[in-house]
Amino acid sequence: MKFGYDLYEVVSEDIITLLKSFKEDHITVFQLNKVDDFTYRFYLPIYQRILVRKYHLTIIKSIGILYYLLLLFYRKLGMIGAASFILTVFLCNQFIFGVEIIGNNPKTTRLVNEVLAENHINVGDRKRSYEQLNDIYDDMKEKFKGKIDYLNIYQEGSVLFIKYTNSVGAKKVKKSFENIYASKDGVIQNIDVSSGNIMVKVNDYVKKGDLLVSNTITSTSEVDKIIETQGVIKAYTYIDYEASISKKKMDDGEAFSYLLYSIRSKLGTIDKIDREKVLSYGIIGDKRVLKMQYILIEDIATKEEN
Repeated sequence: MKFGYDLYEVVSEDIITLLKSFKEDHITVFQLNKVDDFTYRFYLPIYQRILVRKYHLTIIKSIGILYYLLLLFYRKLGMIGAASFILTVFLCNQFIFGVEIIGNNPKTTRLVNEVLAENHINVGDRKRSYEQLNDIYDDMKEKFKGKIDYLNIYQEGSVLFIKYTNSVGAKKVKKSFENIYASKDGVIQNIDVSSGNIMVKVNDYVKKGDLLVSNTITSTSEVDKIIETQGVIKAYTYIDYEASISKKKMDDGEAFSYLLYSIRSKLGTIDKIDREKVLSYGIIGDKRVLKMQYILIEDIATKEEN
């Protein structure tokens, strides 16, 4: 009994059937004892636990060398797991596992990445000391002098953070004083002009080349002044498309779907399709012909005089 056994207790009115089932599964029973009229106790080998599992029996206790070896094994696994956890925490606290750059300019962000690369800072590298971070901070401030207003470098856990905001003076917007014209015919749908003398209003019909926003205003003293022009003017524009295919290639339904798809693919990049209308569809000669009309909403403002 010293090799390794589990003690079980079962309550059964037909112990013979249970023992026969054990025999069929090649489970060896030791020291079968009757506790009362329907309660029995017996030992089963520890190495047969997998076979016994399907009977859903409860182990009262275990004895033998194998039991103590298993106990020692599981305790070692627990110790190994705890040691692994402690080691992982230690390593995570020593290395950089993430670099997060928080800023408002893609170009500056790329330059920050270049500075980090020059200082050999990347995911998987050892964390930097405060002195080293200060050196990197000074390096970045020197490289981005006049380009950024705010810079902060710090570490939280295993993540290195670099935060910056671009200098207001670094954003140079080129002013434009040209007139704004209509790039195509249309009906004005929306006007969003921040600067300039607006010459049209919503629902006006304009032709290609018409003046939409003027760069000239007349002061109260009857003096003309040139001012900046900037804005977006959207209009309903109209365009017709036609596509055809041999009537022998497809049936009526397939041909319509194909022609509609081919027409839509010609639209390219636009702001919005307001309406889509079938003008005609039928057979002309030996072809199926589809004619479509589109009402689009587009920005028609241009500073190129047509």
